Amino acid sequence: MPPRPSLRAFITLAFVFALVVPAHQARAVDGAANTQIVFVGAAPEQGLPEAEAPPVPIIAIDGLPEASALRSEVFGARLRARPVSTFVATPSDEARPLDQLFLVAEATLASASTGFTLAVGDERLPMADFVTRLGAAVDAFAPRHRRIGFVHISDADDQFPTALADLHAAMSSLNFQMIVLMVSGDPIASCQNAQPLHYSMVNGLADRAPFGDGNGVSSIDEAERYLSGVLTRAHERGCGPAYSLILKADDDGNADVATHSSAPITASAERQLYQETFEAKFLLQTEAVEPMQAFLADCVYCPHEAGLKARVQAKRDLARAAALEADIWRQIEADADRQRLIIYLENCTLCEYRDEAEALVAEIDEKLAAVEAERNQFFAARDSRDLAALRQYFETCIACEYLEQSEALIASVEQDSAYQAERALMVEGIASKNTDTLQKYLRDCAICDGEEEVRAKIALISKLTELRNPCLDLAGLPQHGGPRKLEEIDQTQARAVCQAAFKEFPDDGLLQTTLGRIAQAAGDLETALDAYNFGMERDVPAAFGLAAYSYFSPADGSAPDMAKVDALATAGAEKGDWLSHEILTVVYSKGLVDGKTGEDAFEAAMTVAQDGNALAQFFVGYYYLTGTGTDASDTLAEEWLKKSVDQGYTHAYSFLAELHERGSESREPNPDRAADLYWSALQQGDPTATDRLTTQLADRDREVVRLIQQRLREAGLYRGPVDGVPGRGTANAIREYADRITGQG
Repeated sequence: MPPRPSLRAFITLAFVFALVVPAHQARAVDGAANTQIVFVGAAPEQGLPEAEAPPVPIIAIDGLPEASALRSEVFGARLRARPVSTFVATPSDEARPLDQLFLVAEATLASASTGFTLAVGDERLPMADFVTRLGAAVDAFAPRHRRIGFVHISDADDQFPTALADLHAAMSSLNFQMIVLMVSGDPIASCQNAQPLHYSMVNGLADRAPFGDGNGVSSIDEAERYLSGVLTRAHERGCGPAYSLILKADDDGNADVATHSSAPITASAERQLYQETFEAKFLLQTEAVEPMQAFLADCVYCPHEAGLKARVQAKRDLARAAALEADIWRQIEADADRQRLIIYLENCTLCEYRDEAEALVAEIDEKLAAVEAERNQFFAARDSRDLAALRQYFETCIACEYLEQSEALIASVEQDSAYQAERALMVEGIASKNTDTLQKYLRDCAICDGEEEVRAKIALISKLTELRNPCLDLAGLPQHGGPRKLEEIDQTQARAVCQAAFKEFPDDGLLQTTLGRIAQAAGDLETALDAYNFGMERDVPAAFGLAAYSYFSPADGSAPDMAKVDALATAGAEKGDWLSHEILTVVYSKGLVDGKTGEDAFEAAMTVAQDGNALAQFFVGYYYLTGTGTDASDTLAEEWLKKSVDQGYTHAYSFLAELHERGSESREPNPDRAADLYWSALQQGDPTATDRLTTQLADRDREVVRLIQQRLREAGLYRGPVDGVPGRGTANAIREYADRITGQG
């Protein structure tokens, strides 16, 4: 029969040659007495671990003797292999015939003028003589079954391809059921410490799970599958013979090629096979490719190799498919072409981007469906110059076919003088909390942008006024309609009314200031001062005067802190509070701040500032900033203003912001920090921040203006460009925001 394709493969022991002839149905036998391995020119112990004996009896013959000496050579080899022998008649006749024989031979191939030769040991023979002697040696054992021959041929000159036909014919004449022929130009080094192939076959590894069916008999198919796997694996790992050839004398894959002893295989092989089988079964259940690849690269017997290779390949195929789909998705994910997305959905394998693709298709479909409705919406808003409808289209459109046109129309309407007049009236009414002004806006507006906001503001002011007026009547200052003297306050009734109002408007500074006056009337100065601080933080003028009065005339009868009185009263007076003016008049007229000049003010403020008073710290910083009563110093001004800011004194934020805005002698300008401080001051109702961002907006740094515009837009108060250009829209938005924060009349 023609030779099979050659394989580059590795084998741990000798070049091995084997043939298979038809066999009777065999069964496992007890013991190994009827199985023999004959080594011709090969080392039986090669490839076996130390301290492990061959699994069956072996006979080793160094060479191939002449026919005349063959019988005695074989007999002597038998005696050396078997310490105890039984004979029937003569010493040459064994009582128990040999059941099956395995052959292991090593030879060296060369060419001569008369043809190819094979050398065993020191003797070189023509190929025909080699086969004749080898066949005679096998015949001398008279085996019932010539199982597998393993022949290792050294071929330094690469003569094997030319000699293959002669070798095939010669080896076939030996009548083995299977011959495994392995050819190498150099000595073969083991890839792994695997059991030699001939011992593996005698031990029945090919029949053991997972390689075979475990019935005690190795079939031709089992043997071929096992041997091919080992040789192929050696080839893939880059070691083993240059050529490997498996020759069969029978095409019946179910025919027996070896029966096996019930005794276990060698301990090292048993242990290695068990461990690898366990690991392979585990890896077949895992998802990680790297451990499977590592196992396949290092395993000796490699059980479940095909399954693991298939699993690795499947994982590689999945990874490749995922990479291809990801590449396609990167190309189409921003695609507005619905059909390309549909093609992806219909043809993807893993479809990892299905949700995104379906969402994009739905979005495209939604836009297509919205085109007609949005077109009609825009045309109606455009024709009527309905600002609210234009804004609704601009903010909610899906297809947005006329987005730029709508934005331009909105800007046009907002720049119209009629709109500007309406807007100014609305801003004025909101800023002043003047319901009459707001009502006039509602009566006269044509565009009525902000109508809902105005109505909400009127309702809020009305509710606040409704709840706050009874509180002010009971406990407010005379300027708010309340009693002038603390003892005139009905504390029980006033506290109940004011607390109920404050619960509805917990950020209203005037209500909290009034609650502080009630606490002061009850002698609870700490609560009163907390309330006044709350009011001062929200820029309630009355809070400053009340706080100054608390320090000027303490309820506990202690001496007044005139520095605090002076600072607080001055601040209140600057805000127009009548009580503050009154206190300043008293302290000045009594000479309590005798000859007060800038230097005196600075010294007094510094003393309190060093004690941690935020207002005093502000004034110290302010004096350093302005050079009032001391040499001007931006560095010291920043130091003191920062201390005041750290304590939350609102009025200091804008002055510290100014330093960050323009920089100082010690550092560069910091627009980001300046904008943060202005915005924080604005959020706390600081009028200085409002003034600097409205009437003084043109003096601000462009980057500061841009950052403030961005915050206004995020607050929903500004619709103009965020470009750092100061304008009326920005200033108006600031006023509106400031009014919302302070909530004061």
